[in-house]
Amino acid sequence: MQAITIGTAEGIEDIRQRLDDEFRFLQEEGVRIRIGQSNRGSFTFLECSVESAPGTPTRADTLVRHYVANALSDIIVEKWEQSLIRKIIRGTYYYFSRDEQDSIARYSGTNLAGNSTVDNPQLYKVNRKAQVLHRLRDYLDSADELVLEGFVTFRLRDYIEEVEDAVDRAVDDFLMEREYREFVRLLKYFVDVQEPRMDHVHVLIRPGGSFRLVDDDGSAIKSEYLEEFVVEMVESEVNYEDLLISALITLAPRSVTVHAHTTADWDESIETIKAVFGERVKLCERCPVCESAPTLSDESSPATLSH
Repeated sequence: MQAITIGTAEGIEDIRQRLDDEFRFLQEEGVRIRIGQSNRGSFTFLECSVESAPGTPTRADTLVRHYVANALSDIIVEKWEQSLIRKIIRGTYYYFSRDEQDSIARYSGTNLAGNSTVDNPQLYKVNRKAQVLHRLRDYLDSADELVLEGFVTFRLRDYIEEVEDAVDRAVDDFLMEREYREFVRLLKYFVDVQEPRMDHVHVLIRPGGSFRLVDDDGSAIKSEYLEEFVVEMVESEVNYEDLLISALITLAPRSVTVHAHTTADWDESIETIKAVFGERVKLCERCPVCESAPTLSDESSPATLSH
């Protein structure tokens, strides 16, 4: 069979190690491979040739090409993908600082892993590897020499576009996160400069997206500040999670206890409250205040808001 030659400008040791690992499986099939190494300018080439193989040469040739393709697909997805992400960021988003580019790279990896809260991140990687492996097998079916950099650039355009899309979304995620951090910083400032208007506020979050602000006795909070706030906010378009955070900032309590019987729809808002009020916040799942608080049927109270 014709030797298969793989060239690269970088990472030759990783490639050789991965090929050695693959060729150990071939030894179980009775196929022994010799790997020669040579240099051409800035590129290093590995020449894989069969030393011995039982049966037909065609079968040995097919096995070798399959295992070479498998090794190279692993190298591209496991080793080169992060370098590709960095290259895209440096080329397209060069105006971000080094630390910002590091953050974008992390977001990119998260995007490529899919929605890890409901999906298996490894599944996305396996799918990308299968895509790359298929292209490598097609190429090696009719070619005996492959330069890895050129193959990735010209033969894996759809794979590169997938990575580029992950980077673009990562930039949006990073900017949103930066905007959120600035938002929290400003809210913390407002809380810190205000004189507390209450010692303690209990926030009762109920199923269905409603909340109620009560005092230590479980009575709805009545405050001139809160009444003025509700009149102003009800006239504008704002979601109820924002209303809760704004109401707490208006009251500026010395401490806050959040009673969240169900938090699925409020997780982000609760995290924001914790970020803004810091050690003032305590979370409670069930306590006497939860049990003794008035029902949420009294919608006339300025301290009761619901979807």
